Amino acid sequence: MEKTELERIALEERKAYFKAWRAANKRKTAEHRRRYWEKRALAKLNTKNKEAREDDPSINTSNK
Repeated sequence: MEKTELERIALEERKAYFKAWRAANKRKTAEHRRRYWEKRALAKLNTKNKEAREDDPSINTSNK
């Protein structure tokens, strides 16, 4: 058995395992997705706020 064939079989097994796990744990999967997207949204808001503070000279109090 070649290494690439073994890797392909292992990948298929891993996919099947996780597909079955997600089907058996729908609530956990949904909760994980919800937390993931909340964190992404929060990071995006923080980035926008940081950019707004850097662009606004009245907020920027650094001495250059």
